[in-house]
Amino acid sequence: MMSTTVDIPTLETDRLILRAPRLSDAEAYIAFKGSERSRFTGGQIDRAQAARNFFSIAGQWGLRGYGLFMAVRKDSTDTPIGGFGIFHPLTQAEPEFGWTLYDGASEGKGFVTEAMRRIIPWAWDVIGVNTAQSHINEGNEPSVSVAKALGATFDAKETEIANAPGGDFHGDDMPLVNIWRHHKGALT
Repeated sequence: MMSTTVDIPTLETDRLILRAPRLSDAEAYIAFKGSERSRFTGGQIDRAQAARNFFSIAGQWGLRGYGLFMAVRKDSTDTPIGGFGIFHPLTQAEPEFGWTLYDGASEGKGFVTEAMRRIIPWAWDVIGVNTAQSHINEGNEPSVSVAKALGATFDAKETEIANAPGGDFHGDDMPLVNIWRHHKGALT
């Protein structure tokens, strides 16, 4: 039997602990994916698909050596408020800096920007590239604000390619996805 060990760091901010996904985190993720809040992350899906998605998110750490951290508040329970970090499935040529708040009660408090300001500097050395994308559905203005606060810029050319026939986000029922570009060193 082969054994694989993955070293997933724990990062901290003033208010958050950013840690490895745990099996106990699955319920918060599954509840989010079954809610209307998931409209900007592929929409509502059933419990079985959400469970498979959660395991693929956790598995990315083993396959790539990086992935999404689960964020928990230091002043609260160990229930994650969201997933933040690097999303890089096989279907994407370039890594994506991504963020999702699972519970609406955490919105508008600056948690996403705080978490990503801690993760992005760590991520550049781990992913070994100088640019990354964030995929933000048209109309998701809170995420656009976060991308801008993180120093990302709108990438019109990649947006056009991604939404054109044959692109990653083209389809009759697919929303327009805007590509925001992060550059190493742009985060201030």
